[in-house]
Amino acid sequence: MALFSRLMSTMARKPSLMRQSVEFSRTLSVSAIQRKTFEPDYLDSSVPEIPTYPPINIQMRGYNFDILESFQSYVHNLAENMGIDVEEAWVTPAKSYKISTFHEGGTRVKSDFSLNLYERNVQVVNMRSVDAVILFDTIRAALPEGVQLSLHPHTQEHYEARFIPDPFINSIRSELAEGEERLEAAKAEKQAAASAKAAKKQALLLKSLQEE
Repeated sequence: MALFSRLMSTMARKPSLMRQSVEFSRTLSVSAIQRKTFEPDYLDSSVPEIPTYPPINIQMRGYNFDILESFQSYVHNLAENMGIDVEEAWVTPAKSYKISTFHEGGTRVKSDFSLNLYERNVQVVNMRSVDAVILFDTIRAALPEGVQLSLHPHTQEHYEARFIPDPFINSIRSELAEGEERLEAAKAEKQAAASAKAAKKQALLLKSLQEE
């Protein structure tokens, strides 16, 4: 208390010291003005849109089933983690091949081998062009040995290739295709006959007018 009383008496004898302390406290309470840059809303709309690809099939083939399954899972997760839409993933029936080796200088079979070629597909949609380069380069860099990679747009043949062919259904499809061809041929003949009839009628009318 004695120290506080001595300080107050000193400040009372020296008003300039009091005025300096008050001014100092005022300068501490002043805050700086924040300046913001004004950006019109139309600047965002003027940015060109990034083009996107049609549905793309990432086709993977290989003779090792386990490696192919693991790599398909990797490609699927990689695309989803990059924010790319994965429409679906499917399995195509394996193709079997018989390999034979022959004795040197002869035609007698030495060994027979059976190889199965497996196939997996991952379809991505609405993929931006800026993401396609990164995705494809990453897949190619991580491609395992013995796995074949192919990229192509999705077609109806790729959809039908996932099913095991049925001879009965194939015969029905061929009959329907032949029936459609016959209908198209009959329709073309009918149109040709109608055109010839109209031309003949017009020629007769023109001839009658010339005779008059």
